[in-house]
Amino acid sequence: MKNNSLMYFKTPENRAAESLLILLGLFCVGFFALGGVVQIVVMMAFGASFQDIVQSGGDYSKLPNAWVSMILGQGLGSFVGFVGTAWLYWRMIEKKQWSDLNFRPLPKIRIFLMVILIEGVFMGFNGWLQELNQNFVFPESMKGLEAVLKSMEDQLAKATKFFTTFTSFWQFLLAFIVIAVIAGIGEELVFRGLLMRKLLLGTKNIHVAIWLAGFIFAVIHLQFYGILPRMMLGVLFGYLYYWTGNIWVPIAAHIFNNGLAIVIMYLYNLGIVKTDLESIDHVPMPIVLFSLVATIGLLFLFRNYMESQSAESKSIESQA
Repeated sequence: MKNNSLMYFKTPENRAAESLLILLGLFCVGFFALGGVVQIVVMMAFGASFQDIVQSGGDYSKLPNAWVSMILGQGLGSFVGFVGTAWLYWRMIEKKQWSDLNFRPLPKIRIFLMVILIEGVFMGFNGWLQELNQNFVFPESMKGLEAVLKSMEDQLAKATKFFTTFTSFWQFLLAFIVIAVIAGIGEELVFRGLLMRKLLLGTKNIHVAIWLAGFIFAVIHLQFYGILPRMMLGVLFGYLYYWTGNIWVPIAAHIFNNGLAIVIMYLYNLGIVKTDLESIDHVPMPIVLFSLVATIGLLFLFRNYMESQSAESKSIESQA
């Protein structure tokens, strides 16, 4: 079934509604259930007892070999939850090849370089969205909810700080693989490769599919005070997937986004970079405006370039 100019379905697929329910079920079992079990098993393998884990109250930083057990547990849990969900659904249920996630061939290296440029320019505007999100104040009637969300935010901030406080190269490499590579591949397979395409199949509107997938992508992370910038990142990845028609483009963009943060944190821990990413709480408005205008301009040029490449390819195919 043809659908929009650059994304289309090569062969019949399961209906959108039932596919979304199956995906949700597989993800909940894989990420929240099996992923949690994997995390516990890894921590026990590195010397923690089950009683220690229970008594920690969720603060695992004091457990034996805490850093390596937590980062490995998170990596394996994410692999099971995201890559496992995508594999079970796409390969076992739909019985399709990974290549069927692509609507167009792998683009040339210059496309990936353009994507990196767009992401770099976008950071200023997205940093401002982060600032807005973190300063959001609930009405008096919802202060209870605000307290709960802030408590969750504080716990996640502590975990992030613990994960990214390292000075050895092997720790940096392991963190990069887990936080950038595994997360980048797994999350894009689920949220763009599967969820977005099923939303497109159901709504017949690519923009609705992209924005809904971006919203769900942000909500799944259970971090209210980061939901706005994370949603916009998801939307950006969605349009990159749509315009290029190849799942490796948003995967590369996701890996770059997470990986750059890990690199900067590593350099900060070594004292090479003087500014900690977590301490940046204000983006000057001139930078925000430049970032927004430049991002819109670059996306406009990128879309037109990809559409011209698609038209050129079709012209060559018709002449062959």
